[in-house]
Amino acid sequence: MLKPVEMRELKIVTLDAHVDRVIKRIDALGSVHLTDIKEFLGEWEGLIEPSKADTVLIKTSELLTRIDNLIALLRPSTEAKKSLKEMLFKAPEEERGREKIKVEAIRLEEIEKEFGGLEKTATTLIGENERLREELSNTKELSEVLKILEDFGVDLDFVGEHEFISVYAGKLPGRNLEELGRTLETAAGENHFVVSKQIAEGEEEDSSFAFAVIVTLKKDKEEAERALMRLDFEPWQRPLRDIPERTKDAIVEAETRIKRLQSELKKKESEIEEIRRTRFKNLLMMQELVQIEESKAKAKILFGTSEHVRVIEGWTPKKEIENVIEGISEETGGFSVVEVRKPKREDVRVPSLLNNPRIIKPFESVIKMYGHPLYKDIDPTLITAIIFPVLFGLMFPDMGHGFLILLLGLALMLAFKGLGKGMREMGIIIVLCGLCSLVAGALFGEFFGFSEYASHLVEDSVGAHIPHFLVFKPLWFEPIPNIEFMFVITMLIGATHMGLGLFLNVINHFSNRNIFEAITGFVKIWCLFGALYFLLVLFGSYFVELKEGNVPVLLRNAAIFVLLPIISLFILKIVSELRHEEGGEHSHGERKEKRAIMDYLIILIDGVIDALLENFFRFLANTASYGRILALALAHAVLIEVFILLTFMCLEINIGVAAVVFLLGTALVVILEAILAGIQTIRLHFYEWFTKFYEGGGVEFSPFKFRRTYTY
Repeated sequence: MLKPVEMRELKIVTLDAHVDRVIKRIDALGSVHLTDIKEFLGEWEGLIEPSKADTVLIKTSELLTRIDNLIALLRPSTEAKKSLKEMLFKAPEEERGREKIKVEAIRLEEIEKEFGGLEKTATTLIGENERLREELSNTKELSEVLKILEDFGVDLDFVGEHEFISVYAGKLPGRNLEELGRTLETAAGENHFVVSKQIAEGEEEDSSFAFAVIVTLKKDKEEAERALMRLDFEPWQRPLRDIPERTKDAIVEAETRIKRLQSELKKKESEIEEIRRTRFKNLLMMQELVQIEESKAKAKILFGTSEHVRVIEGWTPKKEIENVIEGISEETGGFSVVEVRKPKREDVRVPSLLNNPRIIKPFESVIKMYGHPLYKDIDPTLITAIIFPVLFGLMFPDMGHGFLILLLGLALMLAFKGLGKGMREMGIIIVLCGLCSLVAGALFGEFFGFSEYASHLVEDSVGAHIPHFLVFKPLWFEPIPNIEFMFVITMLIGATHMGLGLFLNVINHFSNRNIFEAITGFVKIWCLFGALYFLLVLFGSYFVELKEGNVPVLLRNAAIFVLLPIISLFILKIVSELRHEEGGEHSHGERKEKRAIMDYLIILIDGVIDALLENFFRFLANTASYGRILALALAHAVLIEVFILLTFMCLEINIGVAAVVFLLGTALVVILEAILAGIQTIRLHFYEWFTKFYEGGGVEFSPFKFRRTYTY
């Protein structure tokens, strides 16, 4: 578990006629990660060349785009309207078991022919439906305008140009209605007439409109139109089709037209719904089958090709080798060659597959946030699954609050299935964090913020007594009265955590036979604990009293734990630099040029920087950084104690008010402190721990497999 699964490199050579069956078997096996042949082209010495996209890929891509578009048009609108109960408690559709249809062979031509007919019928109906909707909307708008004109006593033939006057009808923003009269008076004098009606189109005042009929003299037409333009007036355009001149008759015709359009629209929607009900699943099956063909065509681009054969490169776990060889041989009738090689751990091309128990697998998501492991990396999932909840619990120590976090995690795991697999895995992390918070709360004697310290605080501040059954005696100690001791504990935790990371780095170097780097790693561990010793002495000399007789002991220990590892790292850095060139000389062709004095000076300076800044002082900062455990634990205790004090103060007013204050305070503290503790725990892993041994940036193992939801 501490290393990615051991991989094997596969080289499969098969006849071109068998390539489709090989792809099918690789899909069935589900354990082969395909690689682009271009990465290995040099090994074949010009015998093969990369495959090119064929007509099948172009054809399937185009057909898939058309199918996707039609699915988007026909997708039931009810899918987007789920109740809160369904979203929380009902498992996502892709996780539910559904009946699958067996497909013996995929015939692209038949799918294209069947889809073509369905596409033509559906798009025609949808197009007619959209046209009817638009026509219905326009007719309803016309009916509303006609009714307003009827209220004004205006017939349609009155709107427009006449011998001496111009009549305008249209709408403008409601906020500009008061300005309308004044603006027209300025532009055309008193020779104008306005009648208007407010139209509420939105809840906000700025979204309302007014409809107005404006009469001006024809000679003032230009000035009036400029004035109306400034007020955002939108003239009403009479429909091009013939409608009665009398407004009353036009209203009757519009209402009749609306009923007819609604009837036609209902009929079209019924026909579309029938297609959706009877053919939508078939459409999804077509999509899946075409996706499979497209995946095959894309896979072939990764292969190498010659006149008669295809070459497939890939990776598979060591334990799957026999199944893969047998499967390929069976599929091709023995007319194939499968070569298996063991790759080096340093090979960055090798994809990495993590194999962890189900209980700790969710912590892989934390690891991948930093970067997927390289094939050579140590897989830190197991250690992270142990340390992550522990650090969270120390930052959030409370039996009651930890129990609430535990319940939340259990709910995500068992009840809230609608949130998906990712949230269920997150529930496992939250459960473990809640358990550790509960245990840490017992060690520090906190229960919903109540503790011996809080009990004394309430008694001294408000003269009240916390019930004894709410106060638990700590199994270890209380943080607030013992801040110095707690800070020492956090530094010890930090040094141990980082020391483990450095030790894993040493293991990495030994496994890669980098003996010099492994020795340097041991010295770094020595330097780390020297930094810890320095901090313990600096921050109160917790373990050593500064008496006259102890000074020689302190100096001796400082020399052993601080000075010697720094000097050792300095020497190792210089040796490392000198090892880059033989005998400390530069090679230029056949001539060897000796290093200049400045080169040696730079190496010495680099050694000092590496020993002091890059290691010792960084270890000091990293170790002190674990003090955030103390800071979060104190912040949690102090914040909840504030609400406890407020609760007891409110008891003198009303017990209901006190209960509300305590519940709101508890909710605020749990939400705020849990989020902060989670963030800071991730930070300690990313910046203080992973940087000591973990690189990341690897390729995740992704076996080639068709996605089958509706077929098998």
